[in-house]
Amino acid sequence: MEAQAVRQQDQVRVLVADDSPTVRLMICRMLESDPGIKVIGTVGNGREATEQVALLKPDIVTMDVEMPVMNGLDAIEHIMAYNPVPILVVSSVVDKLHTANAARALGAGAVDVMPKPTPATMQEFEAVAEELRHKIKLLSKVRVITHPKARLSYCPVPAPEKKEQKSETLNAFRLVAIGSSTGGPQALQRILSNMPADVNAAILIVQHIAKGFTEGLVEWLGASCALDVCSGTNGMAIEPGKVIIAPEGRHMAVNGNGQVRLVDYEYPGPHKPAANVLLDSVAEHYGSRSIGVILTGMGSDGALGIRAIHDRGGHTIAQDSETSAIFSMAKEAIKMGGVDEVLPLPDITDAIVRYLYRKI
Repeated sequence: MEAQAVRQQDQVRVLVADDSPTVRLMICRMLESDPGIKVIGTVGNGREATEQVALLKPDIVTMDVEMPVMNGLDAIEHIMAYNPVPILVVSSVVDKLHTANAARALGAGAVDVMPKPTPATMQEFEAVAEELRHKIKLLSKVRVITHPKARLSYCPVPAPEKKEQKSETLNAFRLVAIGSSTGGPQALQRILSNMPADVNAAILIVQHIAKGFTEGLVEWLGASCALDVCSGTNGMAIEPGKVIIAPEGRHMAVNGNGQVRLVDYEYPGPHKPAANVLLDSVAEHYGSRSIGVILTGMGSDGALGIRAIHDRGGHTIAQDSETSAIFSMAKEAIKMGGVDEVLPLPDITDAIVRYLYRKI
């Protein structure tokens, strides 16, 4: 009896929110095949989700975005204001609107996103179920931050006016390279929205995110800041005021001619794109004119690249433990001795700008 009680205490308690009974049933089947996970409730709209989170106190919530009565975005805002809990967005990958809404959900406080399961075979079902169970167990331990209750009366604010950038020679500006994973979209939005429109630097980013959601992330971040945010393409010019996000499925690097390179070679580790590939190439070609930033996320991707930038005379910054959803990528970079500053997220933009305007 005591052993059984211990097992129940160790179980991850999950609330499933989706307006489709079929999807709810599928997610429940996927999760409850693991004895370490228990679905404690299912709901069909956002309002019910907010009520059941307050009542049941789950360890984690799976949340659809498009739901009746109250949509997932509003539900996430409410939950993060009053009863913060890790939320995994499980959303359709249909078009840019759906993926952009998923990115907005990450900005509202959700910790990660994955596509709705649509397995065609039993083998696919098991593969998707394994990924979902892994995320649930990992994300249930993520630190979440209470969002101000003022966000409940949120009204869309027009993005800052985008100023036309002056043409600069390659040696006239610096390059900021950022690596992030779990919790990264919120951190990136905070950094970019506070960046001046006339910043004399290009910003290149590798964000680990589920397949199908990168374009939505690009659109959401672009609407949140005064800079030109785009997905990287092979041969794209690297220019000040431009934010280039690595596309999914390919590594992104830079060359000595001020251009983006997309490469397909295998690099050790599970991520493609990998932050290390970008950071290593930035260290090689920009050296002391580069700033390397490693943000919240699991694993160790980026630690080697941050050390490379540090060793080539660039400046390096890591997000601190207190403001990270998962303090792993930054922790590994710090352990390798390649980090010059460890800062809370609200201070990172100012630190980047201060360094940019130092004399090269």
